[in-house]
Amino acid sequence: MTITEPTTPDGLSAFRSALSGQYAIQRELGRGGMGIVLLARDEKLDRSVALKVLPPHLADNAEIRERFLREARMAAQLSHPNIVPVYRADELGGYAFFAMGFVDGETLGDRIRDRSTLPATEVVRVLREVAWALAYAHARSIVHRDIKPDNILLERATGRAIVSDFGIARAEFNPALTQDGLVLGTVHFMSPEQATGDALDGRSDLYALGCIGFLALTGRLPFEGTTPQGILVAHATKEPPLVRSVAPNVDANVASVIDRLLRKNRDERFTTGEELATALDKALEKMQQAQRDQGTPVVLDSEHAMAVWRRAAELQAEAATRLEQRVRSNDTRALVPSDGAATSGGAAPTDAYRLRDVEAAAVEAGISQRYVALALDEIRAQGQGVVKPAEVSAFRERLATRLLGTNQRTLSVSRVFRSPARTVLPALGRSLQAVPWILSLKDTLGGHPLDGGVLVFTLPAMVDGNYRWTWTRYGVYVPEVRVSIAAVPGDPNACEVTMTVDLRAGLGYNLFGYGAIAGGGGVIGGIIVGAIAKKAMLLAGAAIAGPAVTGALVIAAGLVAFTGPMYRWEMRKAAAELTDALAAIDASMRAFDIFGAPPPPLPPPKPGGGDLTGMI
Repeated sequence: MTITEPTTPDGLSAFRSALSGQYAIQRELGRGGMGIVLLARDEKLDRSVALKVLPPHLADNAEIRERFLREARMAAQLSHPNIVPVYRADELGGYAFFAMGFVDGETLGDRIRDRSTLPATEVVRVLREVAWALAYAHARSIVHRDIKPDNILLERATGRAIVSDFGIARAEFNPALTQDGLVLGTVHFMSPEQATGDALDGRSDLYALGCIGFLALTGRLPFEGTTPQGILVAHATKEPPLVRSVAPNVDANVASVIDRLLRKNRDERFTTGEELATALDKALEKMQQAQRDQGTPVVLDSEHAMAVWRRAAELQAEAATRLEQRVRSNDTRALVPSDGAATSGGAAPTDAYRLRDVEAAAVEAGISQRYVALALDEIRAQGQGVVKPAEVSAFRERLATRLLGTNQRTLSVSRVFRSPARTVLPALGRSLQAVPWILSLKDTLGGHPLDGGVLVFTLPAMVDGNYRWTWTRYGVYVPEVRVSIAAVPGDPNACEVTMTVDLRAGLGYNLFGYGAIAGGGGVIGGIIVGAIAKKAMLLAGAAIAGPAVTGALVIAAGLVAFTGPMYRWEMRKAAAELTDALAAIDASMRAFDIFGAPPPPLPPPKPGGGDLTGMI
């Protein structure tokens, strides 16, 4: 892979020169009140690191400089899998900086902003891992004091939550480095005691964690206001709303844990991070038991777990074939999508697999999460929470392969967009649900689409005017299309969108349709041949019947031979329709970049109206 020459942020050229031979700066990752974070390559150890640098105009302030270096010293004391490790703290070329582990992923803040709310299982997992990290720090008399979503990193490969930015952390018995009247921290996540300037302990961080949980579950903050002072006063004096008063669908067991974290009196909160993690575990167990009691399918029997793995592998193999074909044709859009992760739960009966274990095993074997989601969608729930697939006739499969001339059962097209997935997703929704595509969102499979989930759209029925799904809906005869978004490995500013249809949904219709054409054509051909034979004065019944039957068989055989090429032609036409839909998403994004709005939609079709294609 070729890496382009990185651009150095303005004002840091001297810093880059000072790092020569030690670190190679690649790009900027972000900026905050206490410095700039850069992605760099440790040239001696050959690993990616994040460099946090304090700009010279801030380093001139002795208090800020001391606070910045103290962050490195305090964080370097902490060695925990859920805390970002610090490798080095130093000063070069007039710049104070420290090197820490680079986490390839996103912040919890980014995830909440992109998805509005998160599933309770994911919130519990993240809060539990952060609680473990805080328990470790608190046991060493270190209070973070700035726990917020943007300081919690989510590792892409594992989903692990990692706490960062101990920039205003302090040991309990050291004096705070603050100016008179200045309260350090982010106001939306401050505990009442921090807002009023009282002495802090670890329970202050747990209150902030409660604010994060409230936001992730409900989509809003416990206290909102127009000024920082007003928000601080609310934290100090007002009772927060209960989680279920804002989001009634949140599980009561999980909500009660968050509500306890937000108590004004710190003595009424959880005492330690370990106690909080234990409470979250119990809440999750109760939630999953309630799901099982309601008959929610959470497990697969062993036979059908194997069926899911086989089908997911088939889907990925078909995708790999398309990738190889694109590479051979020098299509630079041919990129492999990344894997995702999934969560589910529940106790499994004997000889059964939990869905999360089936998914995890598939991902470990190199099968992308989106293909697992597609495979799971092709099975149906039966019995007491045990998922079993709908029966598929082996005879019909063999007949379809012979008659239609192909054993391909999935049709997919992909397109790489030079924008992050979070930017492409809203454009996708705007474009596909508007005229002329008018798809209807039916469901999501395997989680949020930004986490490897799959969107399921229903294709519209035939209408007069500008209809764009003729061959998909009435050729290969499928009623739904599935859309997935995958990050492009190594390129955070690109993603691949794939549209997939399950051809098996239309097998019955195509077998019946082509069979009727062949049979009907044979009958009509026999009648015509019989009439010709009679015209030729072959008066004996046998003499007429022989040519008629022979003609019928020849014509029927010819129509059967024509079926395979015709069906594959329809598949190509359907693929072209899917490709056009992806191109429309791209066009919508370009229009939005240029004009600040998507292109105006076409007028809706009018009964009896003409074709509007020429108006595009």
